[in-house]
Amino acid sequence: MKQRKLFIPVLLGLMLINQSCEKWFDVNPSNEIKAEEQFSSVDGFKDALLGVYIGMGSPNVYGRDMTYNLVDLLSQQYTKLLSNTSLYFAIQQFDYNQVRSQAQIESLWEKQYNIIANVNSALTHLDKSGIQWNEIEYNIIKGELLGLRAFLHFDLLRLFGRSGYADRGELKSTLTIPYVLHYGKDPTGQLTYEQTFALIEKDLKEASELLKDDPICHKSVRSPGQYSEINRNGFYNGRMQRMNYYAVQALAARVYSWQGGSNLQRAALAAEEVIQYSGAQLLKPNVDVSKDRTIVSEHLFSLNIDKFANIVNPLFEGQDVGGVNSLRISSTAAEELYETDVPTIGLVDVRYNTLLDNQSLAMVSSKLKQVNANQIGYQLMPLEKLPEMYYIAAEYYATVDLSKAVSLLEEVRKSRRIVEKLPLSMDRSSFFAELQREYQKEYVSEGQLFFFYKRMGLEHIPNYSSPNVIDDQIYMLPYPQQEIEFGGRVQ
Repeated sequence: MKQRKLFIPVLLGLMLINQSCEKWFDVNPSNEIKAEEQFSSVDGFKDALLGVYIGMGSPNVYGRDMTYNLVDLLSQQYTKLLSNTSLYFAIQQFDYNQVRSQAQIESLWEKQYNIIANVNSALTHLDKSGIQWNEIEYNIIKGELLGLRAFLHFDLLRLFGRSGYADRGELKSTLTIPYVLHYGKDPTGQLTYEQTFALIEKDLKEASELLKDDPICHKSVRSPGQYSEINRNGFYNGRMQRMNYYAVQALAARVYSWQGGSNLQRAALAAEEVIQYSGAQLLKPNVDVSKDRTIVSEHLFSLNIDKFANIVNPLFEGQDVGGVNSLRISSTAAEELYETDVPTIGLVDVRYNTLLDNQSLAMVSSKLKQVNANQIGYQLMPLEKLPEMYYIAAEYYATVDLSKAVSLLEEVRKSRRIVEKLPLSMDRSSFFAELQREYQKEYVSEGQLFFFYKRMGLEHIPNYSSPNVIDDQIYMLPYPQQEIEFGGRVQ
């Protein structure tokens, strides 16, 4: 098993993160000259790659809205925000037409595509670079960029695309989000879901092949000396904070599971490779979760976000009556979800007794709370974690070997210190109810729960009081108005 180095210094990328055309690009001779200078050396490409990760950590994407805030508010895991003065009050109510909601959605869309533009700029210059590359270095940098392009587009598809894709065959020929492959002024036309998934899979396949040269990949045939040659300054350390080989496989598992059907087996195969070889490990009995709240040993891909405390800490506040933007959880709802009436399930579950903080006004998630620079996982926002791989594999095995599906779910529960075992004889309906409960328990403040509901096409979202059936009017965030009016987008 290859050693996992968990931390890397935060380096400032030199890429311009705030360019735009279609509000995404700004391509002019001056910028082209800057780009040529930027990409005239290997260090320039390294800076550009780090600039992409820094951009992803911005508050309007994975530093806040694409994880524990906007997307998790959609999942209804938090109590109702205190008043309409709360910044995301309308979003939580699925009121996407409110002016503030439109601005928040547009900001997220533009920033995500802006980061994609920077990825494509680096890829364009990489392909025409006259640099004498070390093959390993070239493969790792290009593999990361391709994996990131797939990751960023897939999350846009999950958020702005339609729900229940696996059970809606007609969607294959329906247009979805633009999948941008080139850096330039010309707008990218929309393709169908089927064509878009093919592009995502193509990027993932190429990234996987290139990242066989990732130093943590179990398929690598390179010698330690070859890695030492390119890693004198430690740039290739901290692989779990980068789009590494196993992060690509975890993303493939997500993509295949979203498509469902026969792709569930492909999802399970990708997930099982991650489980077996990544070096990531479920929470061990001797780990003090209060000092390792995101459980760093389970991280497959996380972002190191500079000054994360300033972004995240004010939102998880359960004592200030004036905290109109605070993300709080009802103690009654938490007790019901974590099954605290069964002491061997709820009261011993670290997700309840340690990762939820019972404050005077409500409970709040303490996973992401930044205490000090000495805490384990300081400034890390996890984007992919190991338990999801168990859930994805279990979902497939529930269709062919239910006892194996139950045992996979049981491994995660056991790592959470749950004593009560699931009955191996449970039927499929009971299994899927338990799987949903596991997603609800596990993905508090991590930005994955809404996507699970949407993928499964749930007609009723837990904790949402409306008796109406949930459909694409709620599950599908609308494209920014300017994309429809001036870009000719069809949603």
